[in-house]
Amino acid sequence: MGNNIFYCITLYDYQMLSIILFFIGLIGVSLSRNLIKILISLEFVINAVNLLFISFASYKSEPSYLGYTLVIFTTGISALILAVGIYFAYLIYKKTGNIDVIKIYNQYKEIDKC
Repeated sequence: MGNNIFYCITLYDYQMLSIILFFIGLIGVSLSRNLIKILISLEFVINAVNLLFISFASYKSEPSYLGYTLVIFTTGISALILAVGIYFAYLIYKKTGNIDVIKIYNQYKEIDKC
């Protein structure tokens, strides 16, 4: 049992993986113009935070289920956000014919509000 590779993975490794996932998501949100790609990049960011919650909860000396509970709630909320975002993307595509965020913003920015 002592020769298992998973004993070599430390909290630092999980933090580095989480930081890499977070910055991949952040770059995807800031550089992408497609609404679906932006939503997927937001999922990367949320999953990076979830990975940190799980890693801190599993490396704690006394058993605490707060990290696992937070991951369950954030996973449910992010699934809801993704479903609503995909539905809005479908409605926008149905109305305008594209889901390019810049084009849609430029198309509707001159509309006066009541």
